[in-house]
Amino acid sequence: MQAKALIKERHQRNLLLLIDGHKTEEMLLANVVGITPDDFSALEAMGLIEPVAPPAGRTAARPAAPAAAPSAAPAAAAPAAESPGEPLDYAHFTQTLTQLISKELGLRGFTLTLAVEKAGTIQELMDVANRAIDQIRDRKGLPAAEAARRALYGA
Repeated sequence: MQAKALIKERHQRNLLLLIDGHKTEEMLLANVVGITPDDFSALEAMGLIEPVAPPAGRTAARPAAPAAAPSAAPAAAAPAAESPGEPLDYAHFTQTLTQLISKELGLRGFTLTLAVEKAGTIQELMDVANRAIDQIRDRKGLPAAEAARRALYGA
């Protein structure tokens, strides 16, 4: 309630709910509609969030200098892997997986949708995707599960 009184903009309140210390600023910018780097600055200025040190092999959730803020456009423009050797694009894979869960499982996939939101790495997303494919196979059969696998991983 205090945060609602302090933060007037709904998208900033939603952003505050999604910041978990695992997803980077770039991931949130790519996957949350209506937010900008200025929203992160506003929340930081209010003392509601602060930069975290990145774990080994990952980028910081908030860059040290505002001028170093990367754009989310290059990540969003990269296609998902078409062949087994190509890396998967986090934003595209997240979007495809969320849509697939909604379409194929509906409300039964609610916990999987929450797991997608919680996932901070592509490996965590792939684990959720495998669980989703298993549930689709159990509920709709092998052909539906195979179609879901192709939608996520390509041919």
